Amino acid sequence: MSECLMFGMDCEARCMTSMTADEENICFLVGTNNIKNDKNQVNKLFMDPDASRLMSKCFRHPAGEVRAIAAHPTKSTIVATCTADFSSLGGTHSITIWNIEEDKRTLETVSRLPTEPVMSCLEWEPTSMRCATLTPFVPEIQLLDMENEPRIVQTMKIQLENEENEMFGVRWSPHFDGNMLGVTTGRTVMCMDSRTENEHLKVKDAHLHRTIAMDFNPNLQHVIATGGDDGYVRIWDTRRTSSAVMSLHPHAHWVWSVRFHPVHDQLLLTGGSDASVVLSCAQSVSSEQLKVFKDDDEEEEEEDDDLVEKLQDGQLERIDEHEDSVYSCAWSSADPWSFASLSYDGRMILSNVSRKHKYALMQL
Repeated sequence: MSECLMFGMDCEARCMTSMTADEENICFLVGTNNIKNDKNQVNKLFMDPDASRLMSKCFRHPAGEVRAIAAHPTKSTIVATCTADFSSLGGTHSITIWNIEEDKRTLETVSRLPTEPVMSCLEWEPTSMRCATLTPFVPEIQLLDMENEPRIVQTMKIQLENEENEMFGVRWSPHFDGNMLGVTTGRTVMCMDSRTENEHLKVKDAHLHRTIAMDFNPNLQHVIATGGDDGYVRIWDTRRTSSAVMSLHPHAHWVWSVRFHPVHDQLLLTGGSDASVVLSCAQSVSSEQLKVFKDDDEEEEEEDDDLVEKLQDGQLERIDEHEDSVYSCAWSSADPWSFASLSYDGRMILSNVSRKHKYALMQL
């Protein structure tokens, strides 16, 4: 395992996002989830100039608990949160757009949309500038126009096989011009076309009990990854969904987060409630099939020394520095070899893909 940098926050936290608009600095935003409203914050975590430790800037989040967080795709000072404030009877919920005032160390409210009930997921689509959100026990996805203020522009109904199925998460596909969304519900993962509001495809019984997390392969539009409460991570070819093309078992408990590497799709990052983060390789089903080249002019006994190391399917690295459930993992937008993980106790760990695996991947 490569060296890790660690930072501990004062409050519990479940949601984290990479600052995609900042392509020069390794930077993440974390929203806290404390029952005491006056303690909640949005934390900006970034590397110091010497790249030796994690630094933090804390901004009080006056709207209460942060249930979901999304960074603006092109503006580094804009962030959106799904909020829950239980300081009054029954509580109040909203989706709020904030402007990060770094000099004043405050979050300035740009606009706010009250919601009922509380939303538990927020995903910003970079091309259309829409956000997708959902609540666990309402079978629908709401799409919001976020250009000036959060405004619901579309509601997509989800047909559930079981009315008791819980909705866990939603992800935008990087393909299909920002019109395809993936959603996990019950044991199923499905993809919805926002143009027709129809179901594009469905993978039934993706996991034994519940399918919690999913992600789209950035290089192959017909490949998705899912994580379930059985501890498995499965990769599916959506053209043939009768069985997974690969099954990995990196976790001993629920898999809360699954993320393909943004460039090298054979790398898969996962976090689970077994308090571990795992970097796995899915080389055999990726878009980049490594080839071993031999120089026919060299003598046979010297050929083995010149073979390019090939990454093998399975676990590459495991991080066991967390002490609580890992709810979120994310790749850095500025450095494709850096990734962060967040556990419920407020511990964030920044890690790097080891040089050994990096060089093998790049054939250096």
